[in-house]
Formats: sequence, C-alpha cells, structure tokens
Amino acid sequence: MQHKDNLRKGRNKTFLDLIKISFSTALLINKKSYFEPAINNKIKFSYIVSNKILPFQKTKVLLLVAYSLPVILLLWFVTTFSVNVPFWDEWGLVGFFGKVYSSTANFGDFFAQQNEHRIFFPRIIFAIFAFSSKWNIKLEIYFSILLALVNFVVLYKVAASTYNKNNKLLFHLFNFTTCILNFSLIQYENWLWGFQIAWFLINTCLILAVFILTVLKKINPNVRLLLASICCFIASFSSAHGLLSWLALLPSLYILEERNKQKKIKILLWMGLFVFCVAIYSIGYQKPSQHPSIFFILQQPLTASEYLFSIIGFSLGKNIFNPVITGLTIFLTFSFFNIFCFKNYQSVFFHKATPWLSLGWFSILFASITTFGRAGFGIEQASSSRYVTVSILLIVSCLQLCRLWILYKWQDVDKNIYMFSGLCLGFLICIFAFSSINSIIEGQNIFIQRNAGKNCLEIINFINKDISNSPKNCLNFIHPDQLQIREQSKTIQRLEFRNFPVNLDFITRGEKVHGSIDVPTTTEQPLNLHRSDTLKLLGWAILPEQQEQPPIILLSYGNNRSFFATGLVNSKRPDVATALNSSFYNTSGWEANVSLSSIPTGETVIKAWVYDRKRKEFIQLNGEPKIKVLE
Repeated sequence: MQHKDNLRKGRNKTFLDLIKISFSTALLINKKSYFEPAINNKIKFSYIVSNKILPFQKTKVLLLVAYSLPVILLLWFVTTFSVNVPFWDEWGLVGFFGKVYSSTANFGDFFAQQNEHRIFFPRIIFAIFAFSSKWNIKLEIYFSILLALVNFVVLYKVAASTYNKNNKLLFHLFNFTTCILNFSLIQYENWLWGFQIAWFLINTCLILAVFILTVLKKINPNVRLLLASICCFIASFSSAHGLLSWLALLPSLYILEERNKQKKIKILLWMGLFVFCVAIYSIGYQKPSQHPSIFFILQQPLTASEYLFSIIGFSLGKNIFNPVITGLTIFLTFSFFNIFCFKNYQSVFFHKATPWLSLGWFSILFASITTFGRAGFGIEQASSSRYVTVSILLIVSCLQLCRLWILYKWQDVDKNIYMFSGLCLGFLICIFAFSSINSIIEGQNIFIQRNAGKNCLEIINFINKDISNSPKNCLNFIHPDQLQIREQSKTIQRLEFRNFPVNLDFITRGEKVHGSIDVPTTTEQPLNLHRSDTLKLLGWAILPEQQEQPPIILLSYGNNRSFFATGLVNSKRPDVATALNSSFYNTSGWEANVSLSSIPTGETVIKAWVYDRKRKEFIQLNGEPKIKVLE
C-alpha cells in the first residue's frame, strides 16, 4: 500500500513538473531573447528554466503574496468582528422591504431621502441581498470588500498605464502602499456596517470613470464619455457626495479630446449632465432637522477649518500625529501638484497626472461639502471612521503623483532615490500598522456591543418596555429608538428574515453552574433603596462546555418571566478561568447599573439569567439578593 502511495505521489510530482515545463516553454517562445541564445550557445533547456524563468515566476508569486496580505488581514478582521444584526440606519430599510415583499414598492420608495442622501442604487442592492439571504448583513459587508478589491485592481491598472520597466521596484513600492491604504482598517466603521455599501460603490464608480477616460484610449471618445457619465449617474444616486464625481472628473475629461472646440463642447455637456442630476436630486429634498446650520462655517470659520483638515488628516489615524496638522500637510502637498500641473498643462506630466488629480479633487470636494453641512457637530465628529473611505483617496493621489514626479524629474532613478522613497513609504506603512492595532481594538468593542444587541433582539418578546430606563440597555447597541425596533421586528418576522420566539423555558436550577451574582450578596435582610437610586450588581456568567459565551446577562425581579435590565459580559475574571480551568472564561465578568424606577415599591428579589441560544432557554445564575424599594 505504501509503495502504491509513493508511486501515486511520484506521478503527481511528475505531472506538476510537466505543467511547470510547459508553462516555462510558453514563456520561452514569447521571450525569444531567452530561447534563441540558448540554441546558438547550446545551453541546456533545464538551465534556462531554472535560472531564467523560475526567478521570474518567484518574483510574481512574491508580489502576489505581498499584495494579498492587506486583503487577508481585512478578511480576518471582518470575519472576526462583523455581526449579522441590523444596526442604526438599517432599521429604516425594514419598511421598504415590507413594501417590496407585498409588491407595493414604487419609484418613490427607492428614491426616498435617507438623511441628506438619495440611496436609489444601494436600495436595489439591499433588496437583492435581503430577499436572497433572509437579510444576512454579512453579505452586504463582503460585497463592500469586493468593491474595494475592484477599486484597487482598477487603480493598479491606471498606475500601470504610466509604468516604466526601468523603475519596476519604484512602481511596486508605491502601489503596495496604495494597496495598504485601500484596505486600511482605519475604515473599520464602514467595513463592519453593511449599510455603508454606498461609500465603496461611489469610489468604484469614480475610479472606473477615471480609468475609462484616461486609460481606454483605443475606445471612441464619445463612447468613453457615455460610459463615464453612467458611472457618475450611479454615484450621484447612491449618496449625496456621489454628485461631486462630476466635478472631480473635469481634469480627466480635459485630456479626453485634443481639439479645443470639441473639448469645450464635451465639458459643457458634462456640466449640463451634472446640473441635471442636481436638479433631479433636489426634487422634494428637505434638510434633516437634526443637522446643524449651514451658516456655521461663516459664524466659526476657524472651527470649520479645523474640521476640514481633521477629515483629511484622520485618514492616517489620530494617535500619532495631530489630524489637523496632518491634514494641512496633505492638502498643501496636493495643492503643489495642482499648481504645477496647471502651469504646465501641456506637459507629459500633466497628462499622466490627471487620473490622480481627479481622485484628489473628489476627496477635497467631499471634505469641503461635509464641513459645510456637518461642522456644527464638532471637531470629534470629523474623525469619524466612515469618512476615511473617501479621504484616503487624497493620500493615494499624492502618493501616485509623487511617483510620477520622481520619474519626471529623474529619468534614471538612482539608489539614493530608491532608499529615500523606501524610507518614506516604510514610515507611512508603519503608521498604518500602528493605526490598525487601534482599529482592531475598536472592532472588538463593536463586536461586543452588536453581539449583545443581536442576542437582545432575538429575545425581544421577553424584554420589558421599561428597559429604556436602564442605562446601557442592550437594545440601544443597535438602535436608540426602542419603540421603532419593536415595531420593525414584527415586520422582520413577517418577512421571515428573523424569528423571535415567544415560548422559552426558564431553568431555575441548571445541571451545571452558569454563574452568580456576587454583589450585592444574598442575605436574609433586604437592602433598602429609594426609587431614585441606582443599584450596582456584579458577578460572572458562562455557558459551560460551549465556545460561544453569553454576551449579556438578563435581570428580572420577583417571579417575573421578563427582564427589566441587562448587563454586558466582558469584564476580566481570571479567578473564574482558573477555577474552571478554561481560558474561555477569562472575560466572564459582568456589571449592571440598574434603575429602580420600573420596580414597584416593597420587598422583592433580583435574579440574573443567561440565554442559551443553542438550547433556546434561560438559565438562572446563583444568588438572589433581596432589596426593598422605598418611595
């Protein structure tokens, strides 16, 4: 038997070797510079394969591995920290799904305003994913990653259109950094929120339009103009900042036509399409009431300027450098390239730089319009992770413009330039690596909260409406309006997207210990408290012999079979892990601050429970502290 296995392995190895030789032969035929000297000098074929082709193959494999690393890290991040639960704005889609399900949805439902946005095309995507997967939010998240992957591939193609074979190392250094930027974990909010498809979709439309206008030069200019305008139309009705793509593409549009008269006509036509989209967008538009005044930038221009540069600068994180200073530096760098290009608009550099100018313009315009509409929320709001998906395009633009500048100024790149570029890019990569660590911590926090919200949502029929009086109740982790969640959950159940059980067992004495209430301790004498007081409870909770541990504990009083408060299970309890000999229980501690306003006056007991999703039952923890509620 072992002999047969060895023969089979030998045949497989031989087969693989034949494939390698066949592939190498094909390369040799195409690369006559390798093949012909081999014949003339009677060099053995095996020597050519081992010394010429294989190093070339190894280089390609190494490059593929290098470019794949940021994607692999992102996939790990999303797989580890994403949660399949509707979050925040996604609850606003439930009514829309109900109309689609009942075949009553019309154009107005798709076109309806979402805050200041028209998300017509994202709504189509949401509906397709929702009804094909029972609204698995993770599909939306992975679709965003797919769009980001398309974005990088197209950016790489745009960069390759100005590729110089003599500077291969420089090309890959800058593009590897671009890859890290594109898949940066600093965008953690968008990576972990399916609703943010629009941000990646708009980037895709913009980048594709740039590619069509500047790279596909063999296609008729009118056809390229049409295809680019379709991309911008999709972007315009995916989110408000998508309208800016029309303006951002003006540099790329400028080089589309050589003749000045035709160039002017196309630019006028383009601006006409932009005005047309703005007019359609404005139909029935209403400014969101909760948004600050648009005149804030005139009232406090200094604060508005800080907000603007913070949006730009936060794309490199905020824990190493001041985002305002970083943003100002990036802005000045981009401004330098713009001034140079407009002074030398007939140069080769300008024609090669236009794709990256368009990307940078889009990012600057986005930061400006966001400042115009939201600066009144405060500087902290400018450092929102979701803005990075757009602002990071400005850094990509500056990087690629620097690469072109080096090639433009120094035709023969020497070792000193390679070293300097490598040091700068290495420093930038280190900044992103450090920022990624902080993003992972944020991702963990998001996972803890949304996982708690997911469990709370599943047992919503056992959650008292009075839970809104409890600080940090678990429903608030997925939406601040508890009444909306309760109403929309009925629609979700009707659509069969989720199931919310109404009959679950309450196990007061489990076969194994699932945890306890440690503070306050159980005594004969009740703890006297007033209705205005807050009761603090501490303890630990586990699900024995299960890898998935309880994200929350549920609190009831008396003999009630419903819960008036919850607490997160995420505090360190090394004593529990040691006692039970399992690292799963390292963070089994919990804490709950309970408002007594919903508990009737008189003496009662507090009980803590965990929900076992696998067995569909509630198990009581040890300990029943007595309290006496006074007026």
